[in-house]
Amino acid sequence: MTSRRGPRWTRKRLEMMLRTCYGETERGGVDVAVVAEACGVSTRTVRRWLSGTNRQLAAIPSPRLAQLRLPAPDSELRSQQQADYARDAITSIALPKGRGILPAWRDRGWLDTHVVAIVDLAGKPWRQVVISNGSARSMKEFRRRGSIVDLTTLPTRFHGVVLAHEVLQEVEPWRVHPRPQILTQGRTQVWSDDAPAVDLSVLAVARELK
Repeated sequence: MTSRRGPRWTRKRLEMMLRTCYGETERGGVDVAVVAEACGVSTRTVRRWLSGTNRQLAAIPSPRLAQLRLPAPDSELRSQQQADYARDAITSIALPKGRGILPAWRDRGWLDTHVVAIVDLAGKPWRQVVISNGSARSMKEFRRRGSIVDLTTLPTRFHGVVLAHEVLQEVEPWRVHPRPQILTQGRTQVWSDDAPAVDLSVLAVARELK
């Protein structure tokens, strides 16, 4: 799968991430006041992070960079818990005579085939992983967000949840977390579009989801 080394966080890359995820001033620069508030530091500190030449490594501590580009720890914990629940559900589904299947799963359509897609978001330097039951309405919504660059069909929603989580693990070093004012949907599931490509079908097979 993809390399986990990740991108080189130069001053230029940091500036671009902050502009696109946290907003710009009227002159097109980083809105240092918004960044400072989000990170709990002074605007002077943010300006120091952005000092130097474009190719120099950004003068920002790794914990602060992670704080700015990743969802909050409680959000990440919920995502992990959802993936763990989905994995347990997949195991239960495989029990003989459907003994492990909860009626609510059928009622909600979670046992129907689902699709996982990667969307190149329109007007943004990001890609996003999404899950759907494959209905025309949901696919239309995905195409409204941008271009679908990859798509695969999986046996149940649970398989889709696990695959989406695995995608985010693959691209973790490139993940970003835009403010809700900038991206209203799925902002915990996006990453920079210069990350190595993820082949959904290959990853699904590798994780024994297909």
